[in-house]
Amino acid sequence: LFGSITSTLAQSFNQIYNRKYAYNQLMKFAIWGSINGVLTCMWIDFLVFRFDNIVFRVLVDQSIGSPTFQLIYFLLSCLWDNLEIKKSFKSIFLRGLKYSYFIWPTFSCLSFMILPPEYIFPANCMVNLIWNIILS
Repeated sequence: LFGSITSTLAQSFNQIYNRKYAYNQLMKFAIWGSINGVLTCMWIDFLVFRFDNIVFRVLVDQSIGSPTFQLIYFLLSCLWDNLEIKKSFKSIFLRGLKYSYFIWPTFSCLSFMILPPEYIFPANCMVNLIWNIILS
């Protein structure tokens, strides 16, 4: 629920700022936030309980988690916006993944080193709020 709220909030901020209201995009981000929230909770639990070594945890998160989550978002966006997947791969997926590596490795390191496991997901949602505003 928190993931859905923050994703929708980010899209709302962007639409208010740009004075362009697209309820279709709000719904897409609400659905994405719900999917992302559930998968992120499961992913964080998996990483925390499976890998004791923080460096290895971050490496797995960034080498498997980031591309996977970016791919899921990319596929949802292509299906939602009726885009051709092959044509959009480079312009949307690869560009989004490249940009995600500017923020998520740092957050991943800090969150796994500093935060207790129960605070990683809420912190992730807050960073996702900022990230979604940037992406919008």
